[in-house]
Amino acid sequence: MKSLKENGFSADKIVENGNKFLIGNGYLGYRGTLDEFTAKECVGLNIAGLYDGVKGKWRETVNAFNPFFCVISLNGVPLDVRGKEMLSHEAELDLERGLFRRETKFLVGKAHVTLSSERFVSAVEEDLLCSRTRLTSDMDATFFVKAGVDPDIWDLNGPHFTDVESRISGSCVEVKGRTQELGIPVRVACALSHSLQNFHGGLGEFSVRLKAGETFTFDRIARVLVGEKVFSACSYERAYKAHTEEWARLWLLARLDARGDARAQFALDYSIYHLLILAPKGRYSIAARGLSGQTYKGAVFWDTEIFLLPFYMEVLPACARRLIEYRIDTLPAARKKAQDYGFGGAFYAWESQNGYDACSDFNVTDVFTHRPVRTYFKEKQIHISADVAYAILRYYERTNDDALMLGGGLETVLSCAEFARTYSYYNHIKGRYELLDVIGPDEYHERVNNNAYTNYMFFFTAKEGLALAEKFAKKYPARFEELLLSLPEGILQNLREWTEKLYLPKPDAEGVIEQFDGYFRLEDVSVEKVRSRLCHPNEYWGGSGGVATATRVIKQADVIMLFNLYPDKFSAKLRRANYDFYLPYTEHGSSLSRCSYAIAACGIGRREEAYAALLESAEIDLKGGGKQWAGEVYIGGTHPAASGGAWIAATHGLGYGRKGDLA
Repeated sequence: MKSLKENGFSADKIVENGNKFLIGNGYLGYRGTLDEFTAKECVGLNIAGLYDGVKGKWRETVNAFNPFFCVISLNGVPLDVRGKEMLSHEAELDLERGLFRRETKFLVGKAHVTLSSERFVSAVEEDLLCSRTRLTSDMDATFFVKAGVDPDIWDLNGPHFTDVESRISGSCVEVKGRTQELGIPVRVACALSHSLQNFHGGLGEFSVRLKAGETFTFDRIARVLVGEKVFSACSYERAYKAHTEEWARLWLLARLDARGDARAQFALDYSIYHLLILAPKGRYSIAARGLSGQTYKGAVFWDTEIFLLPFYMEVLPACARRLIEYRIDTLPAARKKAQDYGFGGAFYAWESQNGYDACSDFNVTDVFTHRPVRTYFKEKQIHISADVAYAILRYYERTNDDALMLGGGLETVLSCAEFARTYSYYNHIKGRYELLDVIGPDEYHERVNNNAYTNYMFFFTAKEGLALAEKFAKKYPARFEELLLSLPEGILQNLREWTEKLYLPKPDAEGVIEQFDGYFRLEDVSVEKVRSRLCHPNEYWGGSGGVATATRVIKQADVIMLFNLYPDKFSAKLRRANYDFYLPYTEHGSSLSRCSYAIAACGIGRREEAYAALLESAEIDLKGGGKQWAGEVYIGGTHPAASGGAWIAATHGLGYGRKGDLA
């Protein structure tokens, strides 16, 4: 299996490469930055599921103190990739072993010096990460090393730690602090293979005398300890062996065969690598930007259920169960949100931080006035509850895990359906229930009526939930009666009556389902024409006054998403008509879009189009693609959903299978 390598160094690509060369283990994510970099270069050690809010700022995941900062100097000249002494540089991400390496050659005076290092986040122990640095010179020389745990942290909305302290005991350095909001203790402890002197603020130094051709090796074993966990050291060799053996096992489960297509093979390997480093080890979930940083507040979106879960169900079913358990665990918060808005059932967080909805009322900043723009994602993207229910239903369909369904799964599905029922409006003139004032997957059009994706998804949620309720009532009558006690009285009958009268938009004469009421009356204009109306490259296209709002141009797949999730409910002819209609209007302003069209193209026999869209999705982080800004808000980072969507298209559409197991 190949590695991802990049030769040379460009300061303009520091942030991009931090994403591209990311390493992680589901709990910790360490950005692909270099040893000599600091918070200014966006060094980040992100912790899944740990959130903190600073007054007046967005709540987000927490980055830990950096245990791998290291600057080596010769004759007062730092070995820094940005210096004029740098001769060559190579960065490498070993996909097969989950390792990041760098090798940089310098000319300092007359001495040719090679600095190399490798690091990994343990695939076995969730709080462990290790680094090994090697140094050689073709001349006798004395080097000075500055290392330890750097307490300076890159935050988008921090600082997140108070009471920061550092200490050293022998060759072990520790920096600790408490989160601002809840006072959760976080320590980063690092055992070094060399003792430090002149210790201050988490960092110290030592000198090493090298003879020509001799290699100096410097190891660091670090742990990120949340709460009252105790530090324990280990050898680099032992940790490396366990880590690489686990990666070998993971690739046996996960790797696909792209049938001799080298480009597709590497793109899929890279996508799968990112899915593997995000596999949760506890009952937490996967953020929209994975472990690449604090973008999108480190929150969990519908991406996880719709685009990521299929991979884990197939490859790592225990992880899939954890993702489902996360939503069951946060059912009380979803019920409270529904109640807060005056509805029944469960209204899930649009941006979930362990159930809390972190979505702001002002998610975008106007690039012209620099004022926050009111958005309605939190209140109106009600389809999130249908997405959660869909994931639970598909998981059960694959596993027949009755225990999970009796332990909250069925209760969650029915609660999501009940939310939609109470949200709906009964139109007495037309004699039907409607879902008004919503936002579908296409976020450029806010507060629309009867979004087809939303209406159909809740219809299927209710129908499948009722069918399972009937099954469990017969199979486990006593347990089912107990389950009903946690639900509103008469919920089953109410849902039956509701599904019979819920409005489901039907195809027009050309076979196209209108995305929402009035969509066909919007300005019929191309994506290119709308783009030409932009006055600023980072201008937001949607909202009340965006350039796309009054047009048919959409952000991402919407109606098409519905067909991808329920292909058997709609004919190929109908799916083809909608694909041809909506694709030209799609701006692909979300990383979820290309892979959605790839999956859709597979289902209607457009293999060449599917292949092209699959590659765009799988290569989005390789090429540094995707939008980096929404107005003045940074939204950069990795794109796990694009990786997951590419995997779905490859396995369920184009038929790529495992070695010796081609579909």
